[in-house]
Amino acid sequence: MAESITLDLEQSFGDLNECVLVTNPDRVIVYANTALARLLRVEPAELAGAMTKQFFADPAQFEEVGELYRSPEDPRPRKKAYAFEVIRSDGTTTSVEVISAPIFDAANNLSGYLFVVRDISERKALEKRLSDVALTLEDALEAISEGFAIYDCDDRLIICNDNYRDIYEHSTAAIVPGSRFEDILRFGLTRDQYNTGGLSKDEWLEQRLVKHREADGSVIEQNLADGRWLRISETRTRSGGTAGIRADITELKEARARAESAYKNLSLMADNVSASITEIDTDGVCVFINKTGCEWFDGSPEELIGTSLRDRLPWKEREVLLPIFRQALQGQKVASEVSLNFPDGVRRECHLDCNPRVNDQGGVDGLVVLVNDITDRKKTERTLAELYAITSTRELGHEEKIAEILRLGCEHFELPFGIISDIAEDRYTLAYTHCPADELVSGVTFPLGDTYCALTLKANEPLATVNAAQSEFAEHPCYKLFELETYIGAPLIVDGVPYGTINFSAPSPRKRDFTAADIQIVRQFADWIGHEIARQRDHQALMDAKINLERVASIDDLTQILNRRAFLERANTEIQRFRRSKQPFTAVMLDIDNFKQINDQFGHAAGDEVLVKFSRSISNALRAVDVFGRVGGEEFCLILHETQENEALLVCERLRRTILTDCQMEDVDQTITCSMGLAVAAREDIEFSTLMQKADTALYQAKTSGRNKCIVFGSEPAQTPD
Repeated sequence: MAESITLDLEQSFGDLNECVLVTNPDRVIVYANTALARLLRVEPAELAGAMTKQFFADPAQFEEVGELYRSPEDPRPRKKAYAFEVIRSDGTTTSVEVISAPIFDAANNLSGYLFVVRDISERKALEKRLSDVALTLEDALEAISEGFAIYDCDDRLIICNDNYRDIYEHSTAAIVPGSRFEDILRFGLTRDQYNTGGLSKDEWLEQRLVKHREADGSVIEQNLADGRWLRISETRTRSGGTAGIRADITELKEARARAESAYKNLSLMADNVSASITEIDTDGVCVFINKTGCEWFDGSPEELIGTSLRDRLPWKEREVLLPIFRQALQGQKVASEVSLNFPDGVRRECHLDCNPRVNDQGGVDGLVVLVNDITDRKKTERTLAELYAITSTRELGHEEKIAEILRLGCEHFELPFGIISDIAEDRYTLAYTHCPADELVSGVTFPLGDTYCALTLKANEPLATVNAAQSEFAEHPCYKLFELETYIGAPLIVDGVPYGTINFSAPSPRKRDFTAADIQIVRQFADWIGHEIARQRDHQALMDAKINLERVASIDDLTQILNRRAFLERANTEIQRFRRSKQPFTAVMLDIDNFKQINDQFGHAAGDEVLVKFSRSISNALRAVDVFGRVGGEEFCLILHETQENEALLVCERLRRTILTDCQMEDVDQTITCSMGLAVAAREDIEFSTLMQKADTALYQAKTSGRNKCIVFGSEPAQTPD
């Protein structure tokens, strides 16, 4: 019967990969398949009849296993599963797991046991490795400076490190494996562990749970009630759980806050600088721009950052800047003066500093570009230089200099109208003007109160506006009458007394504000014009004084005609002209007849009156080109311009008759007459004195031959009718 069982068992289990063992009730081996023999490293035949006890590495385990089959409550053994160490025939051991079941015969009597034996050494080794990995993981988690935790798919805590517990020290009691994430949060909320930022606890909890459930790896920042800040990043595990890292970023936040504060301070400083400050990367893209830069490039920071500022400039300007930026990108600091048309519509002369931003490796990450507007400085330098040239030159006269200063002012201020006014009482007169189409006419008068200059005179200092509509100028009558939007003017002071104003204006607003330099320029214009007007007045006074002195020095006090010295100077000039041009002239000597007798008989006052009437009569009868002078007491001389002998004789005869009719006096009982001697200029008359001597000789002949007649030098005296 045993053989038949063996045959059945072999047929049933012989080829199985599982190890099968059949024993009798005393655990003596009845059958073992090939797989078990391989496990125990023996021949299958050697196992039959062997006691299973010999294969237990620990004999005590054999006894313990036997007890499993003898239960006081149920004497019939049941199916059992257990694990123990077995010893092979070669002395090595291995771990096995055994599942056993009783075998009953047809009479329901226990006839033996069926054992299915599995080699679990590999599983045990794997479990050990897993255990080692878990320990290593725990050690690794503890080595992480951040807090780390893993929650399962039901959101229950699986594992966390001590740093995680330390971070949430008020929630430590709730941070145990198996605790739900929401419960841990609620536990902390009840202990005021979190700064909810003004939200209710329920609102804060709901927002936090939304982020936790997303677990998309995004970073969130969490503020604790004690002021600490955490950076949290949570991701989904393969099993559907959640792994999260908490890092204390309090110092980083504080450093960032300090950096942001410093950046704000730097930005505030940059925004209060009148220069354009920009930072661009190596591709020319703007990464920073200050307030002034935004104004020049006509945009907001949001519109300009991230764009190429250079592309906003005209192509000519881009060509100018390209070599500068290329040089700076090579690591060189570049400074240059350039003229640029900016997007705000203003052309500026600029001093450009291009500074490379060098990284730790020595490469250039970008450029910091500082642009200073030096338009006013350059313009002021040019204006002052030209003002000096105008005021110092001797090529221009007084009127021309004033005209040039008005032109220069219009160019400097970029305004069409320039005016110098003369103000007397409440009248404003255009003394000098400069305008593009002669719209302003010198001499035109306005009420002073209708002009901006009334404000300038009242302030007694320069005034200016670039947009009258947006200033107090809008309320002034001038704005309503003339609609002048731009004005700059200064009072003119001449010799300490207000004279008027110098001002420049335009009907449209000026794009650029007037600067302190502009105010100084118009003040200098006013000072120079005032000095020039005063100088011109002084010059005119000197010229008038000179003329008066010359007149005093050349005019005879009594007769108001040329005295001897002045007459001879003019006469010599005529001789020189005659020698150059050969234009003839005649010299005439005149003498009042019996003048001594008049003085002796009627007195010197009467004689002086005769001299005056005589001089006036002759002067009134002469042409403007003729020259007449007193060369002695009662002797006179005249030069008849471009006259020959016959013409001169006719003129003298007419003069003689004029004396007879115009020079008689009631108080002088004597006929007033005169004698004349004529001499026509000839080539031999090198000096006028020779010609005058000839005329004097002829006069002598006239006197000795009867007086009251005209005698030509070299001719015979003729009887002159009364």
